[in-house]
Amino acid sequence: MNLYIFTLLTQEEVPSNTIFQTVLGVVVTVGIVSICIYYVLRYLESVYVKYNKKPYFIHYYPKLKKLPSSLKSFLEENDFYNTLDKKRKRYFEHRTARFLDDTKFVSREGLVIDGFMRMQITMMVIQLTFGMRHYLLEYLHTIILYPASFYSILNKTENIGEFNPRSKALALSWKDFQKGNLHQDKGKSLGIHEITHAIHYNAIKNNDISSEIFYDTFLQLEKYLGATEVREKIVATKILRDYAYTDKFEFIAVLVEVFMESPKELKEKFPEIYSYVAQMLNFRYFED
Repeated sequence: MNLYIFTLLTQEEVPSNTIFQTVLGVVVTVGIVSICIYYVLRYLESVYVKYNKKPYFIHYYPKLKKLPSSLKSFLEENDFYNTLDKKRKRYFEHRTARFLDDTKFVSREGLVIDGFMRMQITMMVIQLTFGMRHYLLEYLHTIILYPASFYSILNKTENIGEFNPRSKALALSWKDFQKGNLHQDKGKSLGIHEITHAIHYNAIKNNDISSEIFYDTFLQLEKYLGATEVREKIVATKILRDYAYTDKFEFIAVLVEVFMESPKELKEKFPEIYSYVAQMLNFRYFED
C-alpha cells in the first residue's frame, strides 16, 4: 500500500504538457520557421533581381475582385487596358477595384466627384504601378480634387497638384488633370507627374521588392546622368521641359511623363534612359 501511494505522489510531481502548451509550441515553431523562410526567399529574390532586373512574379491574387458594370465600362475606354491580354485585363480590373476600396476621394470647393472622375485617376495609378507587385502605396490613402488651381497651405503657393506624404494625400486640379489625361497639354500630364512623386517617396521609405527596384535603379540613373555629355544632350534635345531641372524629384517625375506619353521618342533618342525608367517601374508593356 505504501509503495502504491508513493508511486501516485511521484507521478503527480512530474508536470505534463497541456493542450494549450502544445498548441502554443506549434504556433511559435511555425512562426519562427515562416519568418526564416520569408527572409531566405526575400534574399534569394534580391539576388534574382540583381541579375534579372525584375521580381520573381508580379501578379498573385487568391481571389480576383470585379468592378460593378457601371465602372467597368470606363475600363473598356482606357487605351492601356485595351492593349492588355485577357489575363492581364482581369489583373488590371482587380487592382482597380482594390485601389477604389482602399482610397478615399475628397472634393473641395463644391466639386462633385463621380464614378468617371474616380476611375480616371485610379486607372492612371494602376497603369503606372502595373509592373510592380506592391501597387497599393503606403503613402497614398487620400486623393483630394479641386475644380481648378488651388492655394497650397503646405507650399504657400497657387498649385495645380501636390503630394503630401505626411497626410498621405494627393491633391489635384481636376481641370488640369483632364488636360493631361486627354493629351491636350503638349505631352505634360499632371496625373502622371504627381503619382510619380508618390511612387518615388514610397520607394524611399519602404523596402518591399518593388520599392527596392525603383530606388536602386533611380540611383543607377543618377550615376548615368552624372556624365556631362549625357546631360548636355538631354538639355539640347529639349525632350524634357525646363521644370525637370528644378531638382531630382521633379526630374524623375517629368521623365516618367515623357516615358508614358512619348515612349518611342524617348527610346530613339535616349535608349539607355528609356531602359532605366522601364526597369524602375518594371514597365515592359510598350515592348510587347
